[in-house]
Amino acid sequence: MTTRAEIQMLVSYVLGEKSRESLLSTGFDSLPQEMKVSALRGLQDLGWISHGGMADYAESYSLTKEGRRIVSERPGASALDSKTQEHLMALRTVDSSSNGERKEGLGRLIDIECELGNWDSALLNCYELRRLAERTKDAQMVAQSLYSQGKVEVAQNRWDEALESYLNALEKFMESGDRKGVCETNRAMGVVYGNKGDHASAKRCLESSVDCAKALGERALQAKAEANLAIIYDLEGRFEQSEQASKNCLEYFLQAGDSAAAGRISNNLGVLNMSREKYGTAAQYFEKAIDLCRALKMKDVFGAALVNAGYCFAKTGNAGPAISYTDEATSIFKEPNNLNMLALTYRNYGVIEMRGANLEEGFKWFEKSVRAAKSSGVEDTLAACCYEYGMALIASLTNLRLAKKLLSRSSQAYREIGNLEQANMVRAKLAAI
Repeated sequence: MTTRAEIQMLVSYVLGEKSRESLLSTGFDSLPQEMKVSALRGLQDLGWISHGGMADYAESYSLTKEGRRIVSERPGASALDSKTQEHLMALRTVDSSSNGERKEGLGRLIDIECELGNWDSALLNCYELRRLAERTKDAQMVAQSLYSQGKVEVAQNRWDEALESYLNALEKFMESGDRKGVCETNRAMGVVYGNKGDHASAKRCLESSVDCAKALGERALQAKAEANLAIIYDLEGRFEQSEQASKNCLEYFLQAGDSAAAGRISNNLGVLNMSREKYGTAAQYFEKAIDLCRALKMKDVFGAALVNAGYCFAKTGNAGPAISYTDEATSIFKEPNNLNMLALTYRNYGVIEMRGANLEEGFKWFEKSVRAAKSSGVEDTLAACCYEYGMALIASLTNLRLAKKLLSRSSQAYREIGNLEQANMVRAKLAAI
């Protein structure tokens, strides 16, 4: 647990001005409320305190190892790692008296928070950026705040809200004449439509994004849109076309040195092969995504790749890496209580236990995964968890009636999101019982 002196030291980093340390001399509560909120949020985003809240001033915060090192060594800001320096600079810029600098700082802070997976803080800063941009009649920054809000809502699987935010952003980007913003927003909308099962609208948006990127000479944007289009090809059953398009995009981003984009596409290629039960090939892509994303602190892709790699190793009976990857994924998703991803980690544990012939423990994990998936509201996760539980019941000849019910629900869920190939596969398994 941290001490009063440590809290003061860390808050002074976030506030960024030594003269403000005098405000802390009589205790943290002497800070003006708006500064207190900003300081605490900044410390949370840096990972130096937990999101559990404040129960007692001296004994309520739990510092990470890096936070304790910074406190004990008291380094200057220049001695911190580049990512932390960048984060601190954004936090300090947000506190500027200049509206222009504040907007710039908020925009950068939102990007950093999205990279770290701090979705609640990112959303709050989207609202703040839009409030400031509307007051200064800055259509470009209004559009950017709406676009960023859509990214947060996508990460939280709130597809309808994300679509509304992107549509509003598209209107503002067009108003401000930002063609690149229009291109990026069309791509983002294509992803949302794809997740909603509207493949026709997804293709229309993604093809528009590809054409716009070509016209602008934005090769990276074009590759990202083509990678998203490849996912739609897969959902339509065009596996070879999807795989080749994804491989081309992966090669481009590796050559361009864009590890973040390469990590995402490598994870997509893993999913592509995993859906066809090519677990060995899929695991190789997932491990590549893990290697690319581990140092980037991209919690969403990194965590998903860990879950997926754990599943592939569990399915092939390789318990060591299956447990290791799944444990690491669980540690990432547990604090924010991401039920969607936690449901998949529970599914992994169920597969691991079943492969070890621990039927009772396996069924407990599967039941937990289905409950979490239902609570998350994410249909494809529910479909995957129901399928795995149902197949485990069939393999063990335990409860065929429940197995049929689970497989039927899985097929229905896949059909509702437009993944007809998976729906038909599950239906075929159901018919064979």
